[in-house]
Amino acid sequence: MAEKPSGPKLHEPEWLQRSLDRYLAWGLVFMIVLIVAFPLYRLREPSLRADAKASQQRSYEKTGRDLFATNCASCHGTQGTGGTAPTLNSKQFLTTTTDNQIALIVTGGVSGSSMSAWSLDYGGSLTDEQIRQLVTYLRTLEPNAPSVPDWRTGAKAP
Repeated sequence: MAEKPSGPKLHEPEWLQRSLDRYLAWGLVFMIVLIVAFPLYRLREPSLRADAKASQQRSYEKTGRDLFATNCASCHGTQGTGGTAPTLNSKQFLTTTTDNQIALIVTGGVSGSSMSAWSLDYGGSLTDEQIRQLVTYLRTLEPNAPSVPDWRTGAKAP
């Protein structure tokens, strides 16, 4: 006959087993909730991102419009329609200039002209974010921009 091992008896009280079972059951419930919730979240995420992007776009356009009116309109005219500086609201300017080029012009200015640097990095008063907002505003003008062939001279847009 086999001998029973000697030593202390391993014994878990019944309440401890019930407690462990309860934690395991709740863990299983939460895991099921997560398994169901993640696919639902993934279905909704693209529309949330699109809404956030559209909201940011509207915010940038409004802030850019205000920045343009405060800092740029005195030379470029209201809504960039021309003045003592180049006409920015022209099809020729907006279709041939990239966002990065516009940002660089605003950031560092144009040597040999009255266009000074507007970036804080070059002694101006605008942050990089504000310059992006200005560029966003100028892009809103593009769909209805009139043809102004001599936009560089500040010719008035019709």
